[in-house]
Amino acid sequence: MIAAVAERRAAGDWRGACAAADVDVCLRPDSIRRDYGAEIADQASRVLRDLAPDLLRWHLPRRGHGCGDLLAGLLVPLAEFTDGSRRLTLAAATAQSALDAGQRIVLVVLGGGDDGATRSVLEAVRLKYPERLSLLRHPMFWNAEAAPELAGLCDLTPAERQISRWQDAGLAAEAWQAAGIELQLPASAARTRWLAALPIRLPGLVDRVRAALPGVDEAVVRSGVGALVLSGLDAATAGARVADDRAALDLPIVPNAVWSRVLDADLLRLGHLGDHELHPLIASALLDRPQPAVPESDEWLYREVPFIAGPGHSTGDILVLWIHCGTTRHRIAYHRNAWHILDHSAHPGRESLLARLGGPTNPCQQALDYLSSGRHVIDLIESLLHHGRATDIRDLLRTHAGASTTLSHIDLPTGGTVGAALAALRENTLRHRMILAGATRTPSPSTETNDHRRRARKGVPARTHW
Repeated sequence: MIAAVAERRAAGDWRGACAAADVDVCLRPDSIRRDYGAEIADQASRVLRDLAPDLLRWHLPRRGHGCGDLLAGLLVPLAEFTDGSRRLTLAAATAQSALDAGQRIVLVVLGGGDDGATRSVLEAVRLKYPERLSLLRHPMFWNAEAAPELAGLCDLTPAERQISRWQDAGLAAEAWQAAGIELQLPASAARTRWLAALPIRLPGLVDRVRAALPGVDEAVVRSGVGALVLSGLDAATAGARVADDRAALDLPIVPNAVWSRVLDADLLRLGHLGDHELHPLIASALLDRPQPAVPESDEWLYREVPFIAGPGHSTGDILVLWIHCGTTRHRIAYHRNAWHILDHSAHPGRESLLARLGGPTNPCQQALDYLSSGRHVIDLIESLLHHGRATDIRDLLRTHAGASTTLSHIDLPTGGTVGAALAALRENTLRHRMILAGATRTPSPSTETNDHRRRARKGVPARTHW
């Protein structure tokens, strides 16, 4: 997807770039020119030319479990167009009908005429707090030309890096004090844990909030079910306290992009993300020497192998994977249509007996059993289904499944078959296209019958932080 978007953007084809990134566009610059004049239309055309829809997709809020699906029902303002008397706003919407059609995103214009497709999309999103998700002042999260500004949101000095280390260690008091903010520690242990886990960027926080909310003395940072009140923004020294959610209802909300840390930088710093796994535009901003991306197929196909030690490599026609086995690393190779353990020298009789008595097998054997069962292919197919990548699924099965295998014969761990899931995806895609064409209406979030939230054991929907 990223390569296809870059190719179309380089050719000046912003509509093709959006199509490659599975982003639907509910606006036409020529209609804007006719209805609102050349000034607003030219502003819209410039924004659309610089739009990197894959970068926008990369940064939109996602669920923190499962396949990391985009959060449903969000409306994210991106840019404003004005001629002094009239104002339009470009926004990204994640209606559930669009997500069901393969995690698609819809670009709409707010403040314009009564367009049927836009109205249907807006009926399926939450309009209550769009300023919380606003990226109007932060184009680096969706604009290719502004992407280098991401570097300015990261820790640049030793003092800033020390604050991040204190936050990593859960030392909230030390971190806030070093940032020059008087923190009132919460009394309850639960709120203390929430504060310690809050991914807030403390260096320069007060200045950023003052710039985003000029003239405001108190504002609230919201994350999940918690609320952090920043006070004294007009004074020399600001303060912070964890407050009850209802007590902060009337305060201005600090946009997430103002207070939150850059997720890619944190994952990179903590070793959870490799340099080659970054989006190219982000890598150019954060790294001195960005590395070329590793081909996606092997990278994702073997990502969930138990005890995997990194991407595989090929030697001729033999694929080799490294496995963490105790304190050492061993190799598992795919040769002549079968997986083989190369380095693990153990007592097979003793390990077999241990397994029959209910004990665990060694990591190499666990990885071998996982790969030999084809579970790595099924797991990747399930992830691709969530993101609507039907062509990739068929290519994957063509490479790794037998010629006689049909989609209706491949069962998914969550129930059903690959064939049934692809049929449901086609139906959802058709319904979404009908909505964009104005031929039908989309259900609102309150009446949506298909609940995609993970449920707790007692049946209550698990909270999602966004």
